[in-house]
Amino acid sequence: MADSSQTKSIRVHILGREYALRVQEEDEAFTREVASFVNARMEQFRDQHPEQAELTTAVITALALAEDLHTLKEEQAGGTEALNDELDQLADRLGSVIEDD
Repeated sequence: MADSSQTKSIRVHILGREYALRVQEEDEAFTREVASFVNARMEQFRDQHPEQAELTTAVITALALAEDLHTLKEEQAGGTEALNDELDQLADRLGSVIEDD
């Protein structure tokens, strides 16, 4: 079965530079939102550290975003683990109640 998604070219701006991207039509708004978010974070770093080169700004921003993502993944995994522990405890209690009957 052929993929019916269409790609399109869009242009995004990050730190005053224009980048051409090809995206699925249905992903355009999301891609623009992400590019805007990255641009804002890079501009924030550049404003706080105007002496830094553009490449340094990009790398430090990428590291900060990766750290945020890693932290969120750990929090999500921890939440899932806690939920699984609670479900196991409930199953054990339910099992003991059923056995007592």
